[in-house]
Formats: sequence, C-alpha cells, structure tokens
Amino acid sequence: MDNTALWTAVTQQADVWKSLVLVQEFASRLPRNSAVANSGVPGRLQLMQASGAEIAGTPLRLTHIVNMFSQLPSGFDDVSYDEAQWQNWHRLAGAVEAAHRHTIAWLRSRMPGYPQLPAPQLTPGTVLTTTEFTYRLAWQPDELAAGLQRQDVPRVGQQLQAGPAQIRALAETARALAAALQASREWQRLETARSRLDADARAALLQARARLKERLAPAALDAHEPSRVMARHNYRTVVQDEEIDALTGPARDFADAFEHANTLVETAASDVFGQLAIYGAPSALGTVTGIDLEPGTPRIAHFTYDGDLWPHPGQLVQIDDALVKETCRLSGTSFSITQGSQASSRLSAEILPGTAAFWRTASRG
Repeated sequence: MDNTALWTAVTQQADVWKSLVLVQEFASRLPRNSAVANSGVPGRLQLMQASGAEIAGTPLRLTHIVNMFSQLPSGFDDVSYDEAQWQNWHRLAGAVEAAHRHTIAWLRSRMPGYPQLPAPQLTPGTVLTTTEFTYRLAWQPDELAAGLQRQDVPRVGQQLQAGPAQIRALAETARALAAALQASREWQRLETARSRLDADARAALLQARARLKERLAPAALDAHEPSRVMARHNYRTVVQDEEIDALTGPARDFADAFEHANTLVETAASDVFGQLAIYGAPSALGTVTGIDLEPGTPRIAHFTYDGDLWPHPGQLVQIDDALVKETCRLSGTSFSITQGSQASSRLSAEILPGTAAFWRTASRG
C-alpha cells in the first residue's frame, strides 16, 4: 500500500468530512477531543473505553460496541451525564457512522468483478458478514444486491447535513478515492486473480463457501459458544482461516487477493480516514528506543516510548527515527514501571507504506 494518490485522496476526503458541522459535533464529545473527559458524554465513553470498548481506534464505527457496553451491568451509569445529551450524541454517532458505512460500501462496489465476488470471506456468518460483534469492517446485509455499482457517487450529503458546496466536495473526493483504490497494486492483483479463475477454481471456492455456511450456521455457532461474543468472534476467525488455508491454486490466489483488496479499503478508507477526520493530524512521539521490525505484510514495528502522551490503539503516530519514516497506526500497548517509578510504554504499530511525506505538520498530543 504505497500509492501516493491513495493517501492524497484519503486526506482530501478527511478534510471535507471534518469541515461538516455534524461531524464536528459528534467528534467533540469523544474522550480524546474533550477537555473534560471524566463526566458527561465524554466521561461515559471514557469509562467504556477503559473497560475494553474500542472507542478511540475506530471512531466511525463504534455504535455497535457502545450499544453493547450500555447494556452491561458494569457501572457505566455511575458517571454523571445528561440523558438528553447522551441521546443526542448517539443520534449524531449513528448518522455519521451510517454515512461512513454507505461510503465504504460504495467504494467496495468499485472492486473488480463486483458484485460477483465468490470470496469465501463473504459467506454469511463470517467475520466480514456477521451482524454480531466483529473487529472487522463488516459488509452490510444485502450490500451486494443494492446496486451500488450503478451509483455515480455515495449519497450521503443529506445524512451529513452538508451544504451544496460540501456535497460536491464529498462527491469529488469519493471519486478520487475510488480511482486511487482501482489503481492500487492490491486491487489490480484482485483483477488478475479473478481473470485466472477457471471452472475448477470456481467450484473450489463454491465448495469452501458451502462448508463455511454449514460450519458458521447459527446452530453450529451456538453449539460452540452460545453467548460470549469474543469466543464467537474467535471461532468465526478460526473456521474461516481453516477453509481458506485448504484452498490451492487459483482459488487460493483469489481468496488471498480479495483479502488484501478488502483490507486496503478497511485500513485506508476507514481506519486511517477516521483518525484524520475525527482527530486530525498524527501525533508526534519524538524519539523512541528499542525498535524491532517484523517482516511480512503489513510490517509491524515495536518500540519503547517514554514520553507523556497516552497512546490509544488505532491512533496515528510518527516517530523520529530513520528506521521508521512512515506514519504508524498503533495496534498494541503494554506498560512497565522501572526503578525510580519511571513509566514506559512498549508499543506495537502497523507501518503505513508511502506515508513518509504526509501529515508532517503533526504536533505532540
């Protein structure tokens, strides 16, 4: 994922979204953006985040997890907040998320071969299609049958309460982002893999989907785990990986290519886009120590950070080191206290290739 046009398009689209009053009102109540994060709507969200809810990392797709945590008897109502303000924020969050998910669905409709995508990952019940909890950016029910490929732009202007000029900007930046995705190595790889599917490969993909449908049927899931959401999510992941690992030849190539193409949308157009639109430029961590780099795709960096910034999973950060010139997206943190009560953080982060020249106006915090 090293296409300069892609990051340019993501940045331009984020600039349009963060200029919208509706988005600004939604974002202002998030704990990272609030000057007072221990009461009111930010305080309630902060308590959920401290209890494991993914609030900071995926700000444009958090309503499901907020609803789930709101129903838990875990003391989230102990924070002083106004119910009317909470309901108003929840309405804003729903509108922003619905517009974002529609935009993502429209971008996906530009994939090679859409809507005829025989990917096992799109079988009902997988981590990419479930209506239950998933860490992934799920494809919505009936999305493939919605005719999005026939829409020239995503129709989200009214939902976002955008003015005429803003509606034009939303359309223009969406088209530019779609064009950048279509020109990416990942989507071209999917087109090549699709063109190489012969009858045997298509049959193998259909058989994998049939097995997945059976293994992920509601009764099968309930037999494995009837209620715990994380155990059900992990089971979906394991079953899907097993069926894809069993594929060979062009069928496996297609499944892998689809995963990379879809992950590109998820990472660039949702994860990174969401951080830029809701929180602004990446945070500058400055000098870090003990950098370890993992091989593979995506590349993962591990490093020790002793500064005063509180890191959040999903946060975009930049460090001062020749080994890692690109922006990184935090994926994990651990904390330790050394002799003399000096605290340090060991951070893990996904390196975003091709971003070295982007967002270098970042400030600490």
